[in-house]
Amino acid sequence: MQEHLDLVRTDFQFVFKDILNLDHFERDMFFSDPISKFTFFRGKGSWYQLNVLFLKNFLAPIYEVHEVRQVGDQEILVKWSWTMNFWWNRFNPFRFVWDPRLSFSGLTVLGYNPDTGKWCKHVDAWDCLENQEFPSLEGFAFVAQQMFQLGKPPNRYTPEYMILKKYKEWEIRRYKPFLVAEVDAKLGDGGEEAAEHLLEEYLGGSNDRKLSIDRTTPVFQDSAGKVYCMLPGNQVGEQAPAPESKDVRVREQPGGWYAAGIFGGEPSEMQIQREIRFIRACANQEGSRPADDSWAFARYNNRSWPRGPFRRNDVLIPLDEASIDLWRGLDWDFVKRVAAQPV
Repeated sequence: MQEHLDLVRTDFQFVFKDILNLDHFERDMFFSDPISKFTFFRGKGSWYQLNVLFLKNFLAPIYEVHEVRQVGDQEILVKWSWTMNFWWNRFNPFRFVWDPRLSFSGLTVLGYNPDTGKWCKHVDAWDCLENQEFPSLEGFAFVAQQMFQLGKPPNRYTPEYMILKKYKEWEIRRYKPFLVAEVDAKLGDGGEEAAEHLLEEYLGGSNDRKLSIDRTTPVFQDSAGKVYCMLPGNQVGEQAPAPESKDVRVREQPGGWYAAGIFGGEPSEMQIQREIRFIRACANQEGSRPADDSWAFARYNNRSWPRGPFRRNDVLIPLDEASIDLWRGLDWDFVKRVAAQPV
């Protein structure tokens, strides 16, 4: 069993990459998730491998393995998250408003054949669902919700983060540290627009190098009255151009864990506060405690275009890392039932 645990940690991370060794999988592989089930393909060739290749080449998934543990005599439980991008959508003339990205988090029950040592069972469950059994109407609805989500960030540099848990109305993210240019302002009194103008001047060349810096997205506004945006590249504080204005400063935004919500439109301060209270309540209910009373609002689009539901906004609540448990909320009865099922 320890050999298979080590194999999952090293090999399964690359399930959608060319370096995955598909010889570790049986040709007759049982696969199931809330919206698909390949029992009718058993005994007809390497359908599991073909499915992996289809997802890899058609949806270009980004897959992350977070934790692994034993759950049965020949079963291993894998905690993961992944994001799928439709590469073929680059040919879509309406991509500027509709460019779907599907995000999931959940678990996989992997079973292996003790006679061959190869994987023969793969059953997925998603964190966002109460009903994991195929066919799950709840699962189909969740996929459709993401497929037809209109809000799209512009094609610019953006802070790097990983989704650790994806629920229907919110998610848990882990951000990497990034460098920002920052201005003091107060959300709600119009000061944020003046602050953004100073940031635009700095990025446009109002710095000691007269350097034009690529615009990034989103523009952040936080509870401390700061407006800031990411500086692109792998710059550190000493390498970033020094602002000419004393009102602009460059600093590093620390990474960390956040509860995040996504919504569209040009929001009012009242709506922002409503979304903040909602996401904070979701995190508390799930058991991931907010670290403090702070928050950040992220606006991805320009103020003038696009309009209405085609806009993308996030709210971010910092979380206490010690309170985060990726296994919390799992349907252990489902896991035990799947682990006990013969293949």
